[in-house]
Amino acid sequence: MGIAMPIASSFRAARDAVVSGVDQRFAERIRLSPMKNEKADPDRPQVVIMAVLRTGDETAGPLDVSGGRSLHSRIAAGKAALYIDRTEYPDIVLRKKDKLRALDRPGEPLFEISTVDDRNHTRLIAGLNQA
Repeated sequence: MGIAMPIASSFRAARDAVVSGVDQRFAERIRLSPMKNEKADPDRPQVVIMAVLRTGDETAGPLDVSGGRSLHSRIAAGKAALYIDRTEYPDIVLRKKDKLRALDRPGEPLFEISTVDDRNHTRLIAGLNQA
């Protein structure tokens, strides 16, 4: 059964409906911990948001560790990314070295932001490394 998408009156409305639909299915709780000089940044408070976190080769399935590769080695290979809906969180500012914790995953893994793409019109995108 497919997702029923409303007929949008504009490109912006259609785009926002698609992003919202993806988030409803794939977003998870993420705690953002802004950092400055390796300490908590007093000017940017810690916040919990809902965002899409992709780690490793998720197309292979969550339990596939073929070839001796663990989830940790796939994350360390630079294949983790966080996708934040700009319409839901317009004021979030991410910087390199900020930390985030995946609150809904076993062990609540910690990541460090390595890159930030703030030019995408639908998402704020962060490249992640295992922290």
